[in-house]
Amino acid sequence: MPSTRYQKINAHHYRHIWVVGDIHGEYQLLQSRLHQLSFYPETDLLISTGDNIDRGPKSLNVLRLLNQPWFTSVKGNHEAMALDAFETGDGNMWLASGGDWFFDLNDS
Repeated sequence: MPSTRYQKINAHHYRHIWVVGDIHGEYQLLQSRLHQLSFYPETDLLISTGDNIDRGPKSLNVLRLLNQPWFTSVKGNHEAMALDAFETGDGNMWLASGGDWFFDLNDS
C-alpha cells in the first residue's frame, strides 16, 4: 500500500475502474467475481477499500495482489491491526479478528 495519504488516478487510463471492499482473504471468490465482470488486468483497475486480509483462507494471495499494477488498496482496520501487532508486539486483537493465518504460513 502506498505510504502517501492519497493517490491520484487518471480514469482515462482505464476501461473500467472497479471498487471492492472487505475481501478478507477470499481470493478465489474475488477471482470468480472478476471473471464474471470480464475484468481485464491490461485495461481495468481494481481499488480495494481495505480489509483485504483475515477470516478467509487466502489472505497471502490477496496481499500479493498489491504487486499487480491493476490493483491498489487503502488500509483497512484489519491491515491496521496487523501493523499494530508487529509494531507493539501485542497481536491479541489481530488474532481475535482472524490474524492467525499469518502464523500458519511456512517459508515457501
